[in-house]
Amino acid sequence: MIKKIIFLFTLFCFTFSYAQTKHEKIKELISLSGAFTISRGIPKEVIANYKKKYNNVPESEWAGLEQKISVEELINNVIEMYSSRFTEPEINELLVFYKSDLGRKMIRHSQDMIQEIQTATSNWAMKVTEIINNDLREKGYLTSPPPPVSDSPPPPMMPKK
Repeated sequence: MIKKIIFLFTLFCFTFSYAQTKHEKIKELISLSGAFTISRGIPKEVIANYKKKYNNVPESEWAGLEQKISVEELINNVIEMYSSRFTEPEINELLVFYKSDLGRKMIRHSQDMIQEIQTATSNWAMKVTEIINNDLREKGYLTSPPPPVSDSPPPPMMPKK
């Protein structure tokens, strides 16, 4: 009996995942991957930031503005971005990945890794700049400003007055 229940549950989940439209699958993928946090609270956050900036506006005005902000439009734009770059079978594979242990680990560490990569890139760029400047200084190229390089003829001489 338990085997039958497990089989039916698995079959139901499998059927449900295939019954989803590509749009719904991408929405799930976005939610799982953490690449774009879908939050219905975004309009409230946006309005809160503006309230701080424009503290002379009455509270009654903000409620009307909040109703005009649609996070659905943004969500649909992001879904279109995914849809234009990934086929439905690829979306299915990404869903399997992000639901796996490795995928969940990737999600947990991705923000920290992005920050670490940005810091490492910045440090590397500063080191490269230092190497280039030191080398050019040692060879005497940085002692005075270099002459301007121009492919055009020199300007005409102006007569002295």
